[in-house]
This record gives sequence, structure tokens and C-alpha cells, in this order.
Amino acid sequence: MMSLRDWCRDILASHTEGSCPAGAGKEPSSPAAEAKPNEALLAPDELEKQLLQVQKLAAVGVLAGRIAHDLNNLMMGISGNLELLRLAKELDAASQKYMDNALDASRRAANLSSQMLAFSRKGSQGVKSVDLNRLVAENLELMKGSMRKGISLSTRLDPELPSLQAEPGQMQQLIVNLVTNAAEALGETGAIGVSTGVGDLPAAEFTRSRVEPKPASGRFVFIDVSDSGCGMDGETSDRMFDPFFSIKAVGRGLGLTAVQAIVKASGGAILVDTASGEGTTVRVLLPAP
Repeated sequence: MMSLRDWCRDILASHTEGSCPAGAGKEPSSPAAEAKPNEALLAPDELEKQLLQVQKLAAVGVLAGRIAHDLNNLMMGISGNLELLRLAKELDAASQKYMDNALDASRRAANLSSQMLAFSRKGSQGVKSVDLNRLVAENLELMKGSMRKGISLSTRLDPELPSLQAEPGQMQQLIVNLVTNAAEALGETGAIGVSTGVGDLPAAEFTRSRVEPKPASGRFVFIDVSDSGCGMDGETSDRMFDPFFSIKAVGRGLGLTAVQAIVKASGGAILVDTASGEGTTVRVLLPAP
């Protein structure tokens, strides 16, 4: 009879893109083998926890993809007709303002659709060479206009950063979601810092990654997004990537979940440094070519 451990491992393997570690489905031959990072067998309760998370993400991903597909079609119709109406007749100042507001709302809805498509992995644009520094600079410039006046935004971009092989739309979504999350943590005033870099990292660096499976050692490009907000306690930090989880009265709930899905598909890692009263830094690491 198959053990709970082996059953959980088989289910997890069927829901992830990577293959199972060597020796999956077999008991370790010795305690020393069990201690190896890439061959470690998780305890049954930890496997059950991962299984529930996989099932939850899979179900929400299907729902998000279906909603996003229909929403995207509706938004194309709304924004297209608004654009035609604006071009078809001259509008007074008040009407022009209402028209622009409607167009802005439709674009925001389209952005939400992109988040949901990224989360469900149905918004694929194809893998290309991506200049992460350029994407960061361009998106932060666009986002400055929507930031509250009391929030300062600074960057420190590594000029030697290599290009990534990634989907440009997903990388853009990753940047926007991380910065948006940081801004929401600040309230009316505070500071956001965005930096990039590259380095050779050991497997031990990823022991606290919020993405499974954890990557092996290698060369990684990273982007850090830090905020000077109030930080998070352990319980909130543990749930920050859960679908639809938000400590705000009104929250998007899928932004960080989409980030996690994108990083998982890329074979990367996410590290979070936070504590109550000390702000938060989210580091996303992506395999370098």
C-alpha cells in the first residue's frame, strides 16, 4: 500500500513543472542521504501542507484564467468604444474629464485582467531577451504619476546586469505588483527603494524561499523592493502570497500571488525580510543565463 508520504509526493510532482528529486518515492538509504538539500524527504505534515497549497493555487488559477479571459474581452469593447466616441465628437471640458476617467478605469481593469492571466499562466507572450533594468526604469517612471505625493521612490540599478530569458509581460507584471504592494503598505507617506543585482548563490541561500521547489546553487539576477512601512508580523508574512489575502479593507488579493506564480515558473526564489515596525524587503531571484 502506498504511504501518505509517497502519495503526496506524486501529487505534488504532477502539479509542478520540475521533476521530482532523484530517488523520489523511495525511502532514504541513510540519515546522511536524508540530510542532502536536494534529496531531503519532507515530513508527512509538511507534504500535506504543500499539497493543500498546490490544490488551492490550481483551483484559483483556473477561476482566475476564466474570469480574466471574459474580462479582457469586455474591456477591449469598452475602451475601444470610448476611444471612438472621444474622436467622433468634440467634448466640453467636463465631458472630456468624464471620458478620460472612464478610459482610465477600463485600463485599470485591463491591468487586473493581466494580473489574473499571469497568475493562471494563460497570458504567455513567449520567452525573449529582457533588459530588467530598462523595464524597472520605464515602469517606475509610469507609476510615479499615480503615487501619493508623500511617497518617495528611489532606484539603484546594477549597470552590469545581464539580460534575462523571460516573458516581458510577466516581468513587467512582477515589477508593477511588487511596487504597488510596497506603496499600499505605506499609507500617505514613506519611501520605496528598488534595486537590481546579480550574483552566484549557494543552495543554502534559498532555504527560506517562498517558492517550491527551492532552486539549486547558481547565478541569479535579483530585484529588491523595499518599503519603510510598518512591516508584518509572522502570521501576516506567512500568508502574504495566499490568493486574495489582504490586510487592507479593500485589496486586490492576487498581486503577490501572481508574482509567486511567475517566479515559480521561472525556477527562481522569493525571500522576504520583515518585522513589525521595521518595514519590508521582498527579493525576487531569477536564474541568470
